[in-house]
Amino acid sequence: MNTRVLDFFRENYAPGRVCLIGSTNPFYMPIREFQKGLTRDGKASKYNHSFLMGNTRNDRRDDKSVYIFESHLNVSVHDWQVQNGVMESRLVKWCMEDIEYATVLGMDLTQSEIDALLGHALWYAYDEQHLRYAVGELFGNLWAILTHSLNKKNIFDREYAVQCATFVRMCYQNIGRDIITTGTDLTNTSPEEIAQSGVFTFRKEWAKQV
Repeated sequence: MNTRVLDFFRENYAPGRVCLIGSTNPFYMPIREFQKGLTRDGKASKYNHSFLMGNTRNDRRDDKSVYIFESHLNVSVHDWQVQNGVMESRLVKWCMEDIEYATVLGMDLTQSEIDALLGHALWYAYDEQHLRYAVGELFGNLWAILTHSLNKKNIFDREYAVQCATFVRMCYQNIGRDIITTGTDLTNTSPEEIAQSGVFTFRKEWAKQV
């Protein structure tokens, strides 16, 4: 576990805040490369994943027991398990040694807005229809970037399937807030666009020291 990343998230924790991470894991690097058409310097994005901070729980763990909501495809070769879609996870899941960048973003939300935001996230995580992680949408997002058609629906959009950034944005839209104001269609939302969004009033960034 990368305690430096965990400490960063702990110091900037608040329910409902948006987190972005960038991993050097070869599995995630293509996602960062896909987004270089959106970055200001034309280089690969710092980020490959986004999620929402949830509440803390007294589960007798020593990591402050922060829970998160995310849409993710998680394949474990150790216990032969596959988790696909919107889920509730523990924050330490993303405090790994291969994390290169981390950012926490927040808006000035009322307590009722925070409760509603997390309520929607919780509902999606345990809904019987269960939203799945949309691998195809990643390629649709790349196509939209290359063809400058981010304002149109993702060509690989499927019902009951959302990628990570789409899920985060969807939760905010459900409380009458939108974290992207550039006209990008919901289904083409990316971690990089969230990182560049100017709607957030709170922003803290962490980078791995070389």
